[in-house]
Amino acid sequence: MVHRAVLDSTNRFGCEGVADGSLTSGAVIVADVQTAGRGRRGRAWITVPGRSLAASFVIRPPDLARPARLALIAGVAAARALESLGSPDLSLKWPNDLMRDQRKLGGLLIEAARPPSGEPLQVLGFGLNLALSPGDLPPALQATVTDAGLPPRDGDGPSLRDVVLSALATELDRALAAVGTPHDAELGEEYRRRSWLTGRRVRLIDAGTLCTGVVEDVTRDGDLILDGRLILAETAGEVRPAE
Repeated sequence: MVHRAVLDSTNRFGCEGVADGSLTSGAVIVADVQTAGRGRRGRAWITVPGRSLAASFVIRPPDLARPARLALIAGVAAARALESLGSPDLSLKWPNDLMRDQRKLGGLLIEAARPPSGEPLQVLGFGLNLALSPGDLPPALQATVTDAGLPPRDGDGPSLRDVVLSALATELDRALAAVGTPHDAELGEEYRRRSWLTGRRVRLIDAGTLCTGVVEDVTRDGDLILDGRLILAETAGEVRPAE
């Protein structure tokens, strides 16, 4: 594991490390403070020191017929890890956010990284709020952002962050190992069950075109069914709940 007190982005560090050959598959990067965390479409994500997890995993791409399924797999792994430690029931907001009590507690970002030689690797970044205190978040975010609701840890044992990181690594390995086995379909079914958007009216902004509709379902491959129309995960634009 590579630990740094401060990083601008664990994903950027991971991608750069793969590119210069200093990091290979299996590397895990974790930062106490992340100053420029980002999510999908470059949005900023605030990391609260001591009460959030900012970590990235370097992996070999699993053999997926639909590469977009990796976000589904990683999201399920993160939800399982948090719930195994006492987090209440969590939902997954397509394509890469974790939700609790109708608010976002974290998300993931997947980026390709090419080493000096060999096949490209992938960097899976996770930004998760674990146990926030009043005042940790700006007032403007308090209505839309929350934490995992994990119980505090007392004593001299591992920190909450390190316990979550270990559980996340275990569940991610478990989920990736299921790819191509009879348990593969279970990942898709679990994602469908956890889908936060299902039944909600949303706005889809795709290639400059805006349409609205109700998300009827999410397929096992992570595609949306919007008013009977199949929206492929690889080509879908931005989806937001309708105002």
